[in-house]
Amino acid sequence: MPQSMPVTINGPDGPLEAILGEATSAQRVACWELASVVFAPQIPASLFVEHLKTMFNHKLVRDNGERYWCISRADDPMTVMAMCGTIRRAFLIRDNESMREEEGFCIFAVATHIQYRRLGLAKMIMKYVSEWLDGDARAPVSMLYTSVGDFYVSMGWEMLSANASTIRASTGSFGEPSQSGLPFSRFLSDDEMPELCERDVQDLKESFEKVSVGADEVHLAVIPNHDIISYLHEWGDVASAGIQGKTSPNHGAICEAADTWMTWHHRLDKLVITRVRTPPGNKPGDSESLASLLLLAVDEARNLGFSTIVVWEPSEGLLQALELVKNDSTIVVETAARSNSITSVRWKGSNQARKTILHLNENYAAS
Repeated sequence: MPQSMPVTINGPDGPLEAILGEATSAQRVACWELASVVFAPQIPASLFVEHLKTMFNHKLVRDNGERYWCISRADDPMTVMAMCGTIRRAFLIRDNESMREEEGFCIFAVATHIQYRRLGLAKMIMKYVSEWLDGDARAPVSMLYTSVGDFYVSMGWEMLSANASTIRASTGSFGEPSQSGLPFSRFLSDDEMPELCERDVQDLKESFEKVSVGADEVHLAVIPNHDIISYLHEWGDVASAGIQGKTSPNHGAICEAADTWMTWHHRLDKLVITRVRTPPGNKPGDSESLASLLLLAVDEARNLGFSTIVVWEPSEGLLQALELVKNDSTIVVETAARSNSITSVRWKGSNQARKTILHLNENYAAS
């Protein structure tokens, strides 16, 4: 465990002694309680904490795959004043020297207790975690997702613009979608996911081998392996079952004739498209296959009582598919630049000498 350190905070009532470092197992629960208040106030904190305890058994999280960092009062260590989490990420990096796989992290749940805001605690904890990333963690690159990008840019993070498409029910709930005239698609089983993820990763590596890289560029992707995909699926399942009382065995759909599939997960009040995979050199007609998959996602959302579906960074083919989906009178589609959950990248030592070109800027890479 990295060394904790005493810090003095200049509060409104005078100096306050605190401890900055990695959360203990007891403090981790206090971090989850703070995260519940800040990010999910509509959920009872007890349910939120039990949910995260369950997720702590996932393969991606075990063996320090997920860690928490906090600033706590020196006189009361269970009072967490500020926090953030880090979760393991597998990256594929390609520059003009080599292509390589590296392990980095995604920073998430940066939060400050309402009683201790505007004291510089978020900046303090991010500086500490950045030093850990550069030091003991030996992370060549890390990511975070934010709606306050300027704050992180000042600390060496590079914001990367991205779009999102939102599918909404025009009348408050989706009607039963029609697949008439579209290629046949079906729901995926969880047993099929590992092999499909393996194929997806192999496609990514082959495409990176062929990409042309400029001298001032570095190409980057979060590897869409089964660990990261299954983590989001399980996260959504636990949340849906424990918090909303809703369950579903469906986490994606496939159009086998087009060798195209998508996966999704549940996010409290919406369905989020986790990853969209199309084969290399996809054809113009592939938009119809993608439309067929999207309509199965609409059907899944309808069965769960959701009226919103979100997909990040839609490709040209997916945008064409969304136009086809709009033919259903109960569906409204909007595409715009993301104003929140903006992808941000930090290279080791805040080295931004080269332009970062991010591939597969989709929701599976977020935490």
